[in-house]
Amino acid sequence: MKKWNMLLSSLLLVLLLAACSSNVEDDVAAPYIERANEVVQQLNEGAYDDIYAQFNDTMKEQLTAEQLAQIEPILQQSGEFEGIDKQSVEEKDGIHLVVLIGSHRNENRIYTISYDANDSITGLFVQ
Repeated sequence: MKKWNMLLSSLLLVLLLAACSSNVEDDVAAPYIERANEVVQQLNEGAYDDIYAQFNDTMKEQLTAEQLAQIEPILQQSGEFEGIDKQSVEEKDGIHLVVLIGSHRNENRIYTISYDANDSITGLFVQ
């Protein structure tokens, strides 16, 4: 069963990377990638209040720092965070969507972080 999950996850990862060719120029994408990398680092360090402070008002209404902390067991299961393997930035309707493939000791995680025109976080997903 574990092999099947790894195979399925790998296939999903390949499909995601193929679909995530960036439509944003490198000079525009770079600051978003840097911010998203910081968020991933903060997630893996348990700095949930720091991440919460970057949320826009809608995100703050929908997700508290305490609720965000519930992701900790999933990240611990993934093992020690080793770095970012792949990254992509898309822009649509003023929202910049950053997809990062994070390498962990036990398994990879896909981090998806979206930013509004004020550079506030409007979405945060970890798969």
